[in-house]
Parts: sequence; structure tokens; C-alpha cells
Amino acid sequence: DVYAETGDESLLNVLERLWENMTLKRMYVSGGVGSRWEGEAFGKDYELPNSRAYTETCAAIASVMWNHRLLNITGNARYANLMEWTLYNAVLPGLSLDGQAYFYQNPLSDDGRHRRQPWFGCACCPPNVARLLASLPGYFYSAEGDALWLHLYAEGAVEAVLEDGQRVRLEQTTRYPWDGTVTLTVGTDGGFALKLRVPEWAEGATVQVNDEAAASAPSGYAELRRTWRSGDTVRLGLPMPVRYLEAHPYATENTGRVALARGPLLYCAEGLDHDADVRDLVVPERAEGLELAPSDDLGGAVLLRGETIAAEPEGAYLYRTVTGNPVRTKPVSLTAVPYYAWANREASPMQVWLRQPPNTGR
Repeated sequence: DVYAETGDESLLNVLERLWENMTLKRMYVSGGVGSRWEGEAFGKDYELPNSRAYTETCAAIASVMWNHRLLNITGNARYANLMEWTLYNAVLPGLSLDGQAYFYQNPLSDDGRHRRQPWFGCACCPPNVARLLASLPGYFYSAEGDALWLHLYAEGAVEAVLEDGQRVRLEQTTRYPWDGTVTLTVGTDGGFALKLRVPEWAEGATVQVNDEAAASAPSGYAELRRTWRSGDTVRLGLPMPVRYLEAHPYATENTGRVALARGPLLYCAEGLDHDADVRDLVVPERAEGLELAPSDDLGGAVLLRGETIAAEPEGAYLYRTVTGNPVRTKPVSLTAVPYYAWANREASPMQVWLRQPPNTGR
């Protein structure tokens, strides 16, 4: 707000340096922030414990709001990318699928005892979630000059007035975030631009207008400027392969482990789906080996399933001399659920960071 009033570039530089420190050294893979319960605070650089993560739902909401303001100031897609990632993976976990219970903290590893509550003595998170969800339509679009910007994707419609007074109507048809195809139908005639956000994970994205290739779509915003006719269609194709994410080596708790992601969603493993301790699960050698499967009990969420192995720790020891012998393993079936949907079934352990296959790594 101060920057908007003053236009002080030095203030913007400070904001960007703070953002970069947060995202490069102090943010969880979920987009959650705040590693210390004491003082509800950031920790030191790379201090990111998983089971004791504070990652308050309200802090994630604050991040969404901050990124939205930085996006409006700069037009830089990196803020929209993090805004979306945080919405799905750090805000939504704070609300149960039935909308009746809440998380105050959102750890990335749990022994099965952390469960959502219907209310809290210090109840900042429940009304904050309600406020954000009620205001969410305002985060999807923005107008600048003769351009309508599309920041987020979901089924729905918008009617916007551009700065020149031109009224634009646009309808979105999509199954996003489960499918990367977004179809836009223009509902008004006129000359204006559409600026479509292409997430950084969507390598090979495509844009078509009336079924004809229209523009290359590198990450950022793809601009379509033309004289539109009511009924014109734009089809945005965002590839969604399963991805393995790794942490910086200084985030030592995640050494030798990877996290699963697809599109804008982070995934995790819950104990009730497995015949092994989730801490011992190993991801498949190739991400392509994981298949997509709709869930029956998680609101139709797309799950990731595949055959892999789990480590079998030997003997009763806390420390021992390194033997050089290979770790014993057993075959298991892996099921990964969207992180936002964990703890909606019976209580069981949960793990975001899973073991890498043997003989792999940096």
C-alpha cells in the first residue's frame, strides 16, 4: 500500500529481497511458512523441520495476499505461481473436505495424532479461511489498459470492465487442477488482449485460438491481442507430468528424499494406504511409472499409484558402524494423495518427503 502511494522503487527492492529470502531459504515445499512454534516465527535459513513445522494456516493466507499485491504491482508471473501453489498446498490443507474442521498448523510429517479441530481457543484460522475463500474470485483476474489478465484457472465466468470502458465477458471450462486443458469462450466483440498465465511447471504448454495455434507459451504470461468475436474460443494446454522435487542440500532433514508433485498440487503418502511405514517408502525409479487414479473417498481427487519398494530397517540399533551392505527392501504398492486432502480419513501417519531409489541423488 505504501509503494502504491509513493512509487518508491527502493521500497519495492526491499520487498523483493524479503520475498527471495523467504522463497529460497525459509519456505516449505508446500508454500507454508513459519518453522518455529516459539513466537510463531521463521527460523534460520534452511531451518525447515517437517514434523514440528508451524506453518500456520493464517501465515499461508498472508503469503497469498502478499503475492497478490506484488503481482498487481509488478505483473511478474512468479508471484502468481506462488499464490496458486500456496492456495492449493498451504491454505487448503487447513480446511477439511467437509468444511467442518480446521488445521492451525500444517506439518509435512506426522505420526497420525495431528487432526483437524472444529474450533480453537485462539480462532484466527477458521474465519481467515472463510474470508479468503469468499474473496477468491477477486484473485483470478485483473485488468490493465486494454488487457484482461488470467492468473488462476477454474470453472466459471467473469465480466470485467477494462480501463478504456470496454466490457469483456469470458467463460472458463476446465477440470483444472486435475486436467491441464483450459477452454476460454469469449462472450463479447471487441479489440483487447488476453494475458494467460503459463505456470513454470507447464513445460511445452500450447495456446490455440479457434483450434489454430496462436502463440508460443513459455512460462510467464502468453499474450493474445486481436479483434475478438463473441463465441471465439481459446484453448490453453498445460502438460501435467508427475514431478519429483528435491530440497536444497542445506535443508538437511530432506537429504536423500524427494517430494511428489503434479500440476499445481503437492502429494503425500498416508499410512492407511500402505503395508509399510511411510518413512520407509521409496518413490519409483521413474515418475512416469506412477498412474493417475480418481479417489472414491477424497472428493474425486486424483491419486498417484504405482509399484515400488520400501526399506526394511535391520535390527535394534540407534547407531552402528557403516557396513556397506545394501539396505533390505520389500515390494509395496504406493498411493499418494494430494497434500491438501490428508487427514480426512482414519488417523494414520503421513509423509511428504519420500526416499529416493537406491544409488540416486545429487
